[in-house]
Amino acid sequence: MVIDRKTAEYVAELSRLKISEEEIDSVCNDLSSILNYMDEINSTINTDSVSSSIKGLKNVMREDIICDSMDRSELLKNSPVHSDETPIVPKTVD
Repeated sequence: MVIDRKTAEYVAELSRLKISEEEIDSVCNDLSSILNYMDEINSTINTDSVSSSIKGLKNVMREDIICDSMDRSELLKNSPVHSDETPIVPKTVD
């Protein structure tokens, strides 16, 4: 599979990578090589006889128990800044 310049730039944008003009051709070649290798692996490995289910596992987590929650006003006492209903925290994402 051949990766063109537009696709490589799109993948870089999704990955939040900055790719210079000098690097873009190398990135296109590298991505194409990776996808070609994956196609080769997919065509040579036969997984028809492999079961898709996993057996012998059991859930080791406890059962969920429904109980009364804590009083909201008591919980908000632990927050230095809060409105009447929720804690106010610094913005982390623009």
